Amino acid sequence: MNIVCATDDNFVQHCTIMLTSLLLNNKGVNIYLLTEGLKFENEKIIREQVEVLGGTLNVCFIDTSIVERFPMPADKNLTHISRATYYRLLIPEILPLDVGKVIYLDCDIIVNGSLQELWDVNMAEYALAAVPQIGSGYEAERLGYPMEYGYFNAGVNVINMNYWRNNATSQLLIDYLTTNYAYIKYHDQDALNAVLYKETFHLLPMWNMTSLVYSYFLNQRGDKKDGKVINAYIKEKENVAQYKSKPVIVHYVSKPKPWQNGCVHPLSSLYYDYASKTTAFSDIKQEPKVGLYSNRLKYWMLCHLSYIKQIFTNTDKTKL
Repeated sequence: MNIVCATDDNFVQHCTIMLTSLLLNNKGVNIYLLTEGLKFENEKIIREQVEVLGGTLNVCFIDTSIVERFPMPADKNLTHISRATYYRLLIPEILPLDVGKVIYLDCDIIVNGSLQELWDVNMAEYALAAVPQIGSGYEAERLGYPMEYGYFNAGVNVINMNYWRNNATSQLLIDYLTTNYAYIKYHDQDALNAVLYKETFHLLPMWNMTSLVYSYFLNQRGDKKDGKVINAYIKEKENVAQYKSKPVIVHYVSKPKPWQNGCVHPLSSLYYDYASKTTAFSDIKQEPKVGLYSNRLKYWMLCHLSYIKQIFTNTDKTKL
């Protein structure tokens, strides 16, 4: 199993904890770490943790000049994102030619089970496999493709490397970013959706349980156009209900993250469970329970106010 992730010095703690969760639940893992450069002590932390858990680490250095001109998100909730996120667009160009398939994982993820079934997905006819974001199909119209294809989160991808190489997909993605700079809102995720919406296999949410699926009104979400439902996400919602309390992959997309004060994610403690199993970060502590309960109460109130507001707002965009 080939896993790819990307980090810089600022995200070493989270990368290490993610890889620890991965290796405690999966064996025989070959890891490719993309970076523009790490301090010696930071690379040492990651390497020692990977090797003690039986994984293999390959550090791949990136030419930063390639991604320096790409847009960065202006949204204050996305300020944690660095240009390292664009590295995934270059994976087939960086990794050895004998690597035909990889799973890409963001570092703000916890792997809480086996990825073998995900690894075994038949990618013969697809460039990419990813999980669609329930109720985010309106982003498709912003990017100029039909809403019926939905809009996926790019934090967990299965990548068909041979397809990308044979079809010059990395260059197509770079060209899209360069040409459509003004329309980019969610960095490389936008480019992947806009270029590969027809060539993407849609996975069920169990493989990328983003913060969105823990919203109080998930069953009200869907893609609408002119009042007509385009995507109801029935199978996806059933899958969320089955795996919500024990996901295979939990993805802390939204800020505040578990390591930040104010986090409202109901499974934020998983991050600390796996942190305790690392060598370098076993002593970090979660925000006191009083704070957690207060955060979640405030979030509950905001969600319900948003729901009431949307009842009286004439819009096809789901914001619950």
